[in-house]
Amino acid sequence: MRVLSNIMAGLAALAVGFCALPALAAPPASSSGTAVAIMQATAATQSGDCAAAMAPLNQLWHDPYLEQSDPKLAAQFRFQLIACTAQPQGIPAALALSAENITRAYDINAYDLHVFLQLIGGKGDEATATLNAALTQFPAQAPDLTDMSVIGVLIANRESHPEVAQAVLNRLEEGRWQIHDISGRPLMGLLRLEGLRASVKAGDTVHADLYRADLKNDAPFYIVSQGDGDISQAAVPAEPVRPVLNREIEEVKAVITANPANLSALAYLMHLEITNDQNALALTQLGGILDLVDKYGLDKFSSPDAYPGLLTTTAELYARIGRFLEAGTAYEAGAKALGPEKSADLLLSYMNFLVDRGQDTDALAVKGRITAPDAAQQATLAMTEACARAYGGDKAGFAASMATLSGQNLMQVKPLLCAGDSDSAAKVLIAAMADPATRDTMIAFMQEGLPPISVSNRDDAFISALLALKKRPDVRAAAEASHIIIRQWPVRLN
Repeated sequence: MRVLSNIMAGLAALAVGFCALPALAAPPASSSGTAVAIMQATAATQSGDCAAAMAPLNQLWHDPYLEQSDPKLAAQFRFQLIACTAQPQGIPAALALSAENITRAYDINAYDLHVFLQLIGGKGDEATATLNAALTQFPAQAPDLTDMSVIGVLIANRESHPEVAQAVLNRLEEGRWQIHDISGRPLMGLLRLEGLRASVKAGDTVHADLYRADLKNDAPFYIVSQGDGDISQAAVPAEPVRPVLNREIEEVKAVITANPANLSALAYLMHLEITNDQNALALTQLGGILDLVDKYGLDKFSSPDAYPGLLTTTAELYARIGRFLEAGTAYEAGAKALGPEKSADLLLSYMNFLVDRGQDTDALAVKGRITAPDAAQQATLAMTEACARAYGGDKAGFAASMATLSGQNLMQVKPLLCAGDSDSAAKVLIAAMADPATRDTMIAFMQEGLPPISVSNRDDAFISALLALKKRPDVRAAAEASHIIIRQWPVRLN
């Protein structure tokens, strides 16, 4: 039942692209039976009673009068029948109806629904073919395709058939498709960055220009694209990024104002405002929404999976504005609210904060509260513990933590700097530049943004060592050899 409920929730979301059914739709004058069926179907669907809606919806599916008089309304009722069929009869039955529906498609929405059902039914290749057919049949309506269908097809092909994903993405760029859920922009930024690289490699200047045009409106990924010497020219100055970032922030704020329960949009806003060095403002906004969560309950908010990250961001923002005691309180309150199963990332951030503050013993005590960390969390834990051991003079403990990070060059940079070994830090940093898996991270890391915010005298020394590391001649030479363009940006990149 949970699966069916999720399906119906998805179908309901997919229906956003359709015009809402009127309270009492105006019936075609040529058929009284059509008028009655419209009233019955409308009343039943608006009350959520699919069982009662099935008979009139079936009648309207086969009604030639409605099809001739109001094809748009007929298409809406066909959608309703498919959605109601999915709940009791399952996806195969809904797919069978949907296959017939696309032969009578009024607009691209019929194809969009079919793509979604095929994805739910595990038919990724068929969904890709349907999406391509939609773009062929209704190219001007490409912007109306829903996020679920487009992103579903792209993700389904990204790893297994990258050339297929690239071809679909090219067609979406031609149709000027934009993601509708604003919190999905980082994913689209990443996909467009990959698309730009593939287009440049293939000598496809037409699509490369389309990708560049979209990336100019995505400040974080524009910065990465401008730091990649394979797709940008060092001699060509980057365009100002601050106006773009300000515009993005205002767009996300408008979404949250309209729907304060959208936690994923809030998380995205925090990322943008921190990048824009608006930490105090971000903390105020975040605190206001989290107060509403406390008042009404997390179940009243969308994207509850964003909640743990928002609690972590709260503590980090306190630290960024120098309110260190409140940062510690926020970390402890967040860990209590999340419980052991969901607090790993928050506690890792807490450990890092304590080490940067010079509280190594307290940081190592927090380690014991982290349960079942995944591989990425284990690496972060080892990195942070290595710093604590280095500062504390525990050579054996430092070596043990560093052994855990073997092969993860970028993760070794900070603990080596904590240990005062800038030469070894430079070696692993240079090695990381040659690793395709960390290229984007390395490009962002090597950019010259606003300096990191210090939380202690110890942190002052670390930041100085880090900035000196990035300016070493051997590191700069390695960056140039790796086609990394180092630019200056008036934003905070760390």
